[in-house]
Amino acid sequence: MRIASPPEDPPERHLLVSKHRARWDAGRWLLREAVTGIPSGTRLRFFATTVLALTVSGLLVLAPILFSSAVDALAERQAASDALTRVAGSIVLFGCAKLLIEQRWFVYQPAENCFLNAVRRLYLQHILSLPAGFHANRSIGKLDLIVGRGIGGLQSLSSTIFTQVAPLIFETLATILAAIVFLSPDMAAVLAATVATHLLILVYGAEHVSRRFRTALNTSIAAQGEAGDAILNAEGVKALAIEDVIVGRYDKALQASHGAFRAFYEARGNFGLFLSGILVTGFAAALGLTTTKVLKGELSVGDLVLTNTYLLQLFRSIESFSFSYRDARQSFTAFTRFVDLFTEPAENDRGKLKVPSPIERISVKEVGFTYPDGRRALQPTSLNIERGKITALLGESGSGKSTLARLLLKLYPVSEGSITINGIPLSEIDARDLRRDTAIVPQDAIMFKASLAFNIALSDRPDPERLRQSIEAARLSNLVQRLAEGIETEIGERGLKLSGGERQRVAIARALYRNPQVLILDEATSALDEITRDELLATISDLAHSYATLVVTHDPAVAAMADHVVRMAPPASSGSSQAKFSIAIEPTRPGR
Repeated sequence: MRIASPPEDPPERHLLVSKHRARWDAGRWLLREAVTGIPSGTRLRFFATTVLALTVSGLLVLAPILFSSAVDALAERQAASDALTRVAGSIVLFGCAKLLIEQRWFVYQPAENCFLNAVRRLYLQHILSLPAGFHANRSIGKLDLIVGRGIGGLQSLSSTIFTQVAPLIFETLATILAAIVFLSPDMAAVLAATVATHLLILVYGAEHVSRRFRTALNTSIAAQGEAGDAILNAEGVKALAIEDVIVGRYDKALQASHGAFRAFYEARGNFGLFLSGILVTGFAAALGLTTTKVLKGELSVGDLVLTNTYLLQLFRSIESFSFSYRDARQSFTAFTRFVDLFTEPAENDRGKLKVPSPIERISVKEVGFTYPDGRRALQPTSLNIERGKITALLGESGSGKSTLARLLLKLYPVSEGSITINGIPLSEIDARDLRRDTAIVPQDAIMFKASLAFNIALSDRPDPERLRQSIEAARLSNLVQRLAEGIETEIGERGLKLSGGERQRVAIARALYRNPQVLILDEATSALDEITRDELLATISDLAHSYATLVVTHDPAVAAMADHVVRMAPPASSGSSQAKFSIAIEPTRPGR
């Protein structure tokens, strides 16, 4: 008889398992790196926090025993001094517990802050190591919210683990043991059953609440993405007078988020009422059982006081843990979204070759490019970029000029054709080393909310002479003189305190300061007036003997400065660009 084999899991299940495994691996790596990245003394603070928490729990278990014996001593007409001594002892134990609770936070908080800073550092390091394709598809608003909630979630998880979980377990076990020793086994059984039932339902019910929170979190992230995009494009929104449209879209996203969070809070509130009902029922049964035994003479009045104290302590601890556990589940959901960022594969060129020095020739042979979404960005193109010469890419918008510049920087992989540097395939060269030896002046250069000097040198300690020479070459001297604090003047977020032309000149000064082997000018003079453009082009022409220079432009007047010009084919056409247009321009630079 042939036994049928079980059906194979659908591909979706394999993808889900693979995603969970990748998330688990990324989470373990992140926590391991964060913990090992903080000083050993700080790590000891976590251990000391747990010890303090356990000590507090022990004191809170012992204090009621002394107070209960004092009540019994007074009830039996024993010496008042003995009873007062026991009361004083219980007060001292309670006081020590409260003192240690405050010291516990003093010990824990610095360690937590150091740990979270290590996670933040790892996050920024990882995000900056991700390929350009990730950043082209991400929303800064969504990313900010994911990170903010993820760090907050990790903070909540850490606090719950080190300040509540271990103490609650110890306090519950110690209370049940004390109930067995000082009260009765059936009382201990009632307490144990109540706690076990409460925790079991808490674990299973919290998953339902967590699903509601996950839905609410996703809608909130989407809403924040709308706001982030609007703020990043605030100037364009104002110029187009579409504030009402953007706010309307944001309001719709907020309404969706509000509805999702309302459903989540309703589920959380109902679940909390159910859990409280379990505790009240169980503890009422325990207190009723103790009262009955007192009336029968099986237990003393002090035992009743002890039972009531333990019940109140356990009720408070378990209820606090219930809130913390539900918060922890929500925090874990937020943290997993954060960890998902670390499952994104980073660029990895370790062990690859260093950039040859000097770079004599970069050869591009039949290189084309298509984005993952199927959009054709670059038709097959061939050209040579040689040291001491200027090569120009001339073409209309959308012809792939900037795409080729990105391929030269290894921001995207070359999947069609080949690029070599001194005969070495680009794929075999370390990307970061290549970028350190290359300076690019894009049409929209990045600017930091920092001083002009930092934005040129990209260093907190720039070389003064190199900085001066770069400023003069980029025709920025007049700007520096006008600024209130000279080169130390802050230029605003994304350089918004500067004009478009000034930002381009800062980018050119930055490129010259780096003293690269390869210089790429990607529409670098598009925002300049004609006189300034010609002056800068003359400067670059004079300095070209030091670099392998590529000029990307749509302007034939700019291309005319080059030794060789390659006209780019538009994406819709076919064939090699070099075959269509590749000419040598008559010498225009001085001294040629």
